[in-house]
Amino acid sequence: MQQFRKYPNRRIYDLGTSKYVTLDYLLELIVAGVSIRVEEAESGEDITQTTLLQILAKEELKQTSPLLTNLALEQLIRFTCNPYAQPASQFIEQSLEFMAQDSNVFLKSFERAAQSSGFNMFKTYTDLWSKN
Repeated sequence: MQQFRKYPNRRIYDLGTSKYVTLDYLLELIVAGVSIRVEEAESGEDITQTTLLQILAKEELKQTSPLLTNLALEQLIRFTCNPYAQPASQFIEQSLEFMAQDSNVFLKSFERAAQSSGFNMFKTYTDLWSKN
């Protein structure tokens, strides 16, 4: 895990290389599979999640078809305000991990299903999920 410190002037410092870095650099690391931890310089508070959300929001703005639609974001917000937040979080995390591990198999099945109706796409995904 690579460690960073964020200063009040919004600059991010890489504790390993002793250099200031950008959010784009953090994005490159994450895409390459490196886990990061970001702490606030003054308090030492872990602000990794806030930083990751910032990177995600910046990337979503670049996309013509965002990963997180308004409906998906609204549902995520609703889940944070109810007792099912933890199970929902675990489900999302496991689903993304599954997709990352079996990305080739998943993507080919997903592409085939996407060419048919929405229900078939959902059924294909659940069938694929139940095999593992």
